[in-house]
This record gives sequence, C-alpha cells and structure tokens, in this order.
Amino acid sequence: MRALILALALLAAGKIWFQDSIYRAGTEEALVAAYRALAADACAKSASVMPPAPNQDKAVDWSSEAEPHVAVGNPAIPVRVWQLEHEQWNARFRQPYLILSVERAKLSCAYDLLSQTAEITRS
Repeated sequence: MRALILALALLAAGKIWFQDSIYRAGTEEALVAAYRALAADACAKSASVMPPAPNQDKAVDWSSEAEPHVAVGNPAIPVRVWQLEHEQWNARFRQPYLILSVERAKLSCAYDLLSQTAEITRS
C-alpha cells in the first residue's frame, strides 16, 4: 500500500512539474514573440550612445543575431533581498525583463517590459 501511495505521489509531482514546464515555455515564447522587436529597437538606441568596444569590428544587429530569454528581475541593480523598502526592489526582484545576448560581441541588453527601457552591459 505504501508503494502505491508513493507511486501516486511521484506521478502527481511529475504531472505538476510537466505542466509548469509547459506553461513557462509557452509564456516565454509568447513574451519573446510580442516584445522582441521593441526590445531590439530599444537596445539599438541604447547602443548608439554607448562607445564601441576596442575589439568590436562591426555594429551589433539586435534584431537577428541576439539570443532572447525572459528573466524575472535584473541582477545588475544593486539591491539586496532584505531591503524591502528600497525604491528599486521591484525592478530587481519582480519585474519581467527580456534579455538579448550577443555572444560574439560579449554584450547583453536587458529590456524592462514594464518601463520599456533598455540597459546594455558588457560581459
């Protein structure tokens, strides 16, 4: 009887994990499809005011060569998790970002979906 209950519990946990994975993948795909063009434009505008790297031979095409993924919170904002009253706490830990990464140029652009701003960082 214990084995049956354990098997049912494992099946239930597997079902929940599978549904969560499908939901997250679908949500990420929808957000990337909806905001990729806006993010690429905002990143290109931010890159135009940023001085080029010394080893960068050509400009980055954010719309085609950038690899997108969705993230919750921006780790570049210097706020700690216990600083709940900080004005940028939501931006650091709760707001959705579309991250466009270009490995060739070692650049990444974090596009804030709520404020529609972009910030480029070199890695």
